Amino acid sequence: MQADLKFEIININAMPRIEVEKMLNIFLLRKKRGYNQFELSFLMGQRDFYVRDAEDPTHTLIYSIPFNNIFREIFDCDIDQIVPDITNSDYTIQISVAKSESDLVVYKAEKILKDGRIELVGTLSTEPKDLLLESPCIITEQSVKDWVLHQISTGYFSEPKNALQILKDCEKEFDGPVRPLFLANALKACNGTKGTPKLTSKKDENGRFVYFKNN
Repeated sequence: MQADLKFEIININAMPRIEVEKMLNIFLLRKKRGYNQFELSFLMGQRDFYVRDAEDPTHTLIYSIPFNNIFREIFDCDIDQIVPDITNSDYTIQISVAKSESDLVVYKAEKILKDGRIELVGTLSTEPKDLLLESPCIITEQSVKDWVLHQISTGYFSEPKNALQILKDCEKEFDGPVRPLFLANALKACNGTKGTPKLTSKKDENGRFVYFKNN
């Protein structure tokens, strides 16, 4: 589909170059991990469309400094994989935009090297919340839901916990990667209806959503 799109180069004025490159670094890290936009927003403890907006080069939203350590935890990486060093770079970033037949806006990010060569960084567009990217996860959604219900019954949620904490504990239990989408769905399903226990969510002092059970 990308080959058929007619891309036009645009000027990025909404964010500084360092923020554009930081956004692209996070984009590549989440793709490598197999997280969609919603899943990364969930693990950051932010609203559903936070990452979608941050990955729009024309949007003013940027990943602020406090997120750096959160990203390091999520992706288990060094800070230089997140924050670019643009002082000695031998390239510039070029962003182009196109619209698909379904009217979906698609951005193409490229590196323009000093020798004139062009390297594709990636293409960005809005992703469905339930998009399942390629992932090493073999844990089923039902298994994750059962784990959450068991944790509720054992008092695990008596203290507020953010999504990343819960995911890490879940992955430790299963000894393998778990799709954040499955965990998000399990937490959402615990809403007190149809006999399910009720989990409450709110923002903590750091502005991240946390989940707990009122006793």
